Amino acid sequence: MKRIIALLLAFTLAFAFCACGSDQAGGTEENGEAEGGIVGGWARAESPVITDELKAIFDKAFEGMDGAEHVPVAYLASQLVSGTNHLFLVRTTPVVQDPVEVYNLVTIYQDLEGNVEILDIKETGIETNINGLMGGWEPAESPELTDELREAFDKAKESLTGADYEPVALAATQVVAGMNYCILCESTLRDVDPEKSYALGYMYVDLEGNSEITDLVSLEAPTDEEASETSN
Repeated sequence: MKRIIALLLAFTLAFAFCACGSDQAGGTEENGEAEGGIVGGWARAESPVITDELKAIFDKAFEGMDGAEHVPVAYLASQLVSGTNHLFLVRTTPVVQDPVEVYNLVTIYQDLEGNVEILDIKETGIETNINGLMGGWEPAESPELTDELREAFDKAKESLTGADYEPVALAATQVVAGMNYCILCESTLRDVDPEKSYALGYMYVDLEGNSEITDLVSLEAPTDEEASETSN
């Protein structure tokens, strides 16, 4: 019943935002998108850092679940319902003989009493390539992007066409003759009705500070409808 109430309130809030341009849930624009947000009522997190409070919510949601290990990488967005939906970028490793770690998007619902549950695990199948070997990919010490990294990414993306990419969080790094970076981005298609989603952008920065995007892998952000359907 609580999840049905959350669903009804989510649609009510979304309608109110579109009609009134309210400043709730992180602020909205007249088109109904949360200011700095992803889709609908989702609002981009002010910081991607996993705080102790967010870690506690994440751990509580996965408590008692076997079959895979889930490590939160970055906090991406929130959505106000009857409570709050939280969106995380996660490294997931299945408990099998030869596990392959991948990036997933996980949505967790927290009700007004502090109870939590997993609404959705969006499996991407994108390998992290983090294996602990020298010269391999390593988890970022912090998901926070420095001004230097943002500047390098903005310069590198100038050659991209078809979509705009906004760097959100640093997922992993790799020491080469220079540095490779795996950066989680918001992507917006350049068309009549642009849609926002997520992508992993792989950037190389050489020893002279020159940067280039070496690969872009599209992810999907959860829509309001998907979060609501999962909560039924």
